Amino acid sequence: MSTAIRRMVVPCLVVTAWVLAPGTRAASASTVVQQEQAAGGLEVTLLRTWAPEDLTVVDGLANVPLTMLAGGTTGAYRFELSVFDATDTQLYRDSWERQVSRQAAAYVESGTSYLLEPFRFGVRPGEYEVEIRAYPTDAPDLGERVRLSLVAFDGRPTASDLFLASRIEPITEGAGGGSWSVTHGGFGIAAAARMSVMPTEPDLYYYLELYGLDSETTRVSINAEVISGDRVVYRTPVSELEVGTGGVPFTGHISLAGLPPGDYQLAMTVGDETEGERRSGSFQMLSPENAVAAGTAAGSYEADYFATLSDEELEQTFGGVALLITNTERATYEALPPDAKRRYLTEFFQRQNPNPGSAGNLFLEDYLSRIATIRARYDEQVGTEERMPWYTDRGRIYLKYGEPQDRVVNYSPSDLGGPSGVGGSYAGEPPYEIWQYQTTSFVYLFVQDDRFNHWRLIYSTDPDIASIADWYNRCGPSAKQDLQTNFGINTRFLTGLE
Repeated sequence: MSTAIRRMVVPCLVVTAWVLAPGTRAASASTVVQQEQAAGGLEVTLLRTWAPEDLTVVDGLANVPLTMLAGGTTGAYRFELSVFDATDTQLYRDSWERQVSRQAAAYVESGTSYLLEPFRFGVRPGEYEVEIRAYPTDAPDLGERVRLSLVAFDGRPTASDLFLASRIEPITEGAGGGSWSVTHGGFGIAAAARMSVMPTEPDLYYYLELYGLDSETTRVSINAEVISGDRVVYRTPVSELEVGTGGVPFTGHISLAGLPPGDYQLAMTVGDETEGERRSGSFQMLSPENAVAAGTAAGSYEADYFATLSDEELEQTFGGVALLITNTERATYEALPPDAKRRYLTEFFQRQNPNPGSAGNLFLEDYLSRIATIRARYDEQVGTEERMPWYTDRGRIYLKYGEPQDRVVNYSPSDLGGPSGVGGSYAGEPPYEIWQYQTTSFVYLFVQDDRFNHWRLIYSTDPDIASIADWYNRCGPSAKQDLQTNFGINTRFLTGLE
């Protein structure tokens, strides 16, 4: 594999499926071969965590090479996922199409860029085969295919597989949202099918779930080693952890500053060297020359971008950043002069970049895409003044969380042809939208409570957003029925209505 830095573009879709039919029962829970690279560059990594009732949750990460798109004409590709049991019976299949952005397509000729496709499914104890296929939508014969063996955990393991990442953070409001390729244990994980470490950003992050016993708290030891070939080049001190019956996530980072360029493994041993279980993951340390070979150096992409914006463009496009930071940061940011805002935004988007040092910034591209969608769909005018679209109720939720995975829209729930009420309010049942995000399961109910295209968020299961006290009087029976039927929210129980 070339050591040139590669661009990662994380799509919003994460496919989740639970494959419950078991194959032949496996004798051990040893780590499977996690990574494979096809001749055309398609790479796939499978990482396992354990869940109660002996369910192995598999997170897949596939690097789809942009060069594959050169064989097509539409700038789109199809991604297919299939799971087979030990008898080669197909248990699950899913596929979806991805339209590549113009920014990403610009890197096709470089031969070093890829898009990241994350997916998730679950299996019972047994042996499986996982097949991944990606191809240009209009040229199926030019695609790539990878098939991997998978051994599900046979009972409660000592630890999950080892996740390596360029960044791991607790998931909090405004902490990157859709930029995470994997989420586990309350943490967002910026991972890829093959990890590369930049000499300018030498920290390698790791995530491991420790499960212990199911009946009592246990104390375990754990240490990490950086391995080159068969030689240990670095070993961390042994850590001691208390692991409760529900398990515990173990995460942190190791500084690899000064590590020579090359291919390495990070291996973690849980327990002592003779009886402990080992989990490992591969990574590559880039040389300074290779790190900049594919484009701009880390940090300059963002700085160059914001330097091209006028003061007006800065306010008109990036005022929405105020909704993605804390109240204290917001007060500081809004008081800054334009040049200081440029420096602030440069650092902010660098921190959020899921692939630091790449020739671009996915989080910045995703922000711009969301702003464009908000302007097109959720712009509103209040009185004689038009508010910034990200300050509308639908706009601010969309900016933070992106496209909802589940949405119910009803713009004509009842006959609205009658006379309007005071202030232009609807005489009948108002139009409504209900959104739900799979990552949090939070539900948001918006209603158009007047005839001036003003939408209001009146109810949400998000604990950080207060619902309006009489929200059930501000929506009609159709909205309440959809809340119950489609989202399992019993409005009679919540409100005490008969």
